[in-house]
Amino acid sequence: MIEGIGKIRELDWKMILLAAVSVTFFVSTVVLYVKLQSERAKAGRRIKTLEKEVRCDYLTGALTRRAFISEMESELAVKESGVLMIFDINGFKAVNDMYGHIAGDNLIKKYSAKLLKEFDKEIVGRLGGDEFLVFISGKVSAQDITDRIKKSGAARFTDKSTKLLITSCCGAAVAPKNGQTFEDLYAKADKALYYSKTHDNTISFCREE
Repeated sequence: MIEGIGKIRELDWKMILLAAVSVTFFVSTVVLYVKLQSERAKAGRRIKTLEKEVRCDYLTGALTRRAFISEMESELAVKESGVLMIFDINGFKAVNDMYGHIAGDNLIKKYSAKLLKEFDKEIVGRLGGDEFLVFISGKVSAQDITDRIKKSGAARFTDKSTKLLITSCCGAAVAPKNGQTFEDLYAKADKALYYSKTHDNTISFCREE
């Protein structure tokens, strides 16, 4: 009888030990799973950060030239029409020469912020230096574009840090009338930008030769 009770107790202890091992294994598995999920989330955030750094200009947050072209051509392939605009700050080199590159960088940030705010639903990129690109897909009138540029404040504003009156020019080309690729539209918009600068206009559209 006593021997039987001893065997039962021994069996109980084995069951308890087995249960303890099972619980420990379960807890360890849960902890490992949570840790793996956390590491996966961190890796995902790092990947998104790297993707953003590759796609976005470090100074302004606008798209890089390559990312801009990719998004623009994808949008153009779907809508088959749109307007490409090139923006350029007048006398930007003088600001750098007079006030230094930090002041120049701050001016570029302020200028790009105006474009990004007004054209937040469109594609905005930094071409380089003080030049920016904006693409509006679909059909849009010249008057609407002119009104939006004025509304953004990018065409004419006072830079509070330097007390300078900042003005800029814009050249635009329309798809498919002026071209159906970035290269074609850019070439036409660049000519329009040159015309705008030499004729003291805020915006000029491509003039067919």
